[in-house]
Amino acid sequence: MEDLIKFFIAFPLLLYAAYSDIKKREADNWIWLVIGGAGFAFLLFDHKNFAFIAISIAISIPIAFLLYLFGMGGADAKAIMAISLLNPLPPSTTLFQSPQFVFPVTVLINSLLLILPMPLIFLFYNIAKKDAEFPYAFFGYKMEASIAKNKFVWPMEKDGKKSIYPVKDADMQQYHGRIWVTPKLPFLVFILVGYTISYLFGDVLFAFVSFLLQ
Repeated sequence: MEDLIKFFIAFPLLLYAAYSDIKKREADNWIWLVIGGAGFAFLLFDHKNFAFIAISIAISIPIAFLLYLFGMGGADAKAIMAISLLNPLPPSTTLFQSPQFVFPVTVLINSLLLILPMPLIFLFYNIAKKDAEFPYAFFGYKMEASIAKNKFVWPMEKDGKKSIYPVKDADMQQYHGRIWVTPKLPFLVFILVGYTISYLFGDVLFAFVSFLLQ
């Protein structure tokens, strides 16, 4: 029952955060305060698993902070931190139980796995648009610079040179014509789906490896 209550606290808030991320590429801080605050309230009454909870939180929050330092969005890192307080351990609802007990890491890994098909999605899109220029077709797509200025994208070109890496400090006003861009992915959408998969199924990566080793 407790795990279901936690899910129904986090899911609608993560859903709203994902919607906000799609619309604005940002999410309000109150969302993480509510999730984290609810998690803290549950922690006050959970004395059975104190050691495992403490280890999980001690691992999850530094990982989220390090990912932020290496380029993860602030809201994405806060989401993982908030989840680490509300769900430090795997819920009883998971179909596939894993020995890895740091649940926020499971959520993070499942969320990242959802991004893996993106290069192929870009490739097929670019083939359909007759823009299959390698290797750039795996990392973005072409767009009119005048349109890109008002979209959530980064250019993949600078000073006439193309790159597979986004140019995050670019002045979009200096670009003209069709250019290669890569989208600023709303990662909170992936965290929402990753959280749901983790809650209902469990650790996808561990399940896959276990299947291969059978």
